[in-house]
Amino acid sequence: MKCIKCGKHEAVEKGLCETCLWDSMNIELPGSIIEKTCPKCGAYFVGKGWVHKDGQQRWEHKIIEDFAVNEPFKIIGGEILGKNKQGNYITIKITVQREENDIKEENFDIPFVKESISCPTCNKVTGSYYEAKSQIRGMTGEITNEMERIAKILINMVDNNHKNDPESFISKIEYVKDGFDIYLGKRKDGDTFAKDMKTREICDIIVSKTLAGIRDGKQFFRFTYLVRVLDFQPGAIIFLNNKKYLYQGKSSYGIYLNDLDNGREVQINKKAINFEKILATGEFASKRTFIVISRENDECNLMDKENFNQITIKGDCKDNEISLFVLGDELFRIRGE
Repeated sequence: MKCIKCGKHEAVEKGLCETCLWDSMNIELPGSIIEKTCPKCGAYFVGKGWVHKDGQQRWEHKIIEDFAVNEPFKIIGGEILGKNKQGNYITIKITVQREENDIKEENFDIPFVKESISCPTCNKVTGSYYEAKSQIRGMTGEITNEMERIAKILINMVDNNHKNDPESFISKIEYVKDGFDIYLGKRKDGDTFAKDMKTREICDIIVSKTLAGIRDGKQFFRFTYLVRVLDFQPGAIIFLNNKKYLYQGKSSYGIYLNDLDNGREVQINKKAINFEKILATGEFASKRTFIVISRENDECNLMDKENFNQITIKGDCKDNEISLFVLGDELFRIRGE
């Protein structure tokens, strides 16, 4: 049977020959192509929203999706070949298939516009938007190395989260006299950090919220996470329940104290610590190094490296030198990790 259109060649489908079938192909083109990107973070606007991860790749894929073709043809691929010198047209190669091994490629010049506009996430960052605030405080009223370490944990956590979630960001860090106020773009980061600190560190967590406004007809709250870190330096003299103790150190279990009234060592589980009952006195025991002369049974003979006086203490001394806290005439071991 001859082709019903040209009458020259044998019909292969729908009464048409191979050539006339391809002539019947009608590719519908998008009216124009807009490349809208954020100048601050490089995000692409694709479809109905902003894309921060693989934005250009997804934008190019969406361009190809916007082409359409009539049956029995189907678009199986496409490629952006480039723009003209003026930058107002973009050339796109479209690959069309009729049967498994019957493929044709065509190039199209489409009107092109490039726009640069800040995405909503970057507008939040520059506008100091925040959903939560983490207040990192210590026990002494001053910024300590321990507080800086905790603040760095939060900053690194948010930086890592931001790689997969642009809504996770720090909009501002305020340095105050007694600590840090870190403003978080996402409340979930505040939740995660507080739970992580409660598990890993010796600290007290207090969560509060304030009404910030109305969003989508619902009340919008901002959350504050007060993280109070136990940041005493070993050797500090502290008040606990109105009694004086020497703070000997801490471990993952809790803290080691020495009751200065009776000389007894006390271990307190971190879950049992009442931060409201602990106060810094501003006093410290000195720390001195002793040489281990001999070990016998459960005692060690030591010599002070400063004045060469010899003393005996109870307990094991594994190393050849040992550091002790000195408070008046009393000696105290350093405990913890």
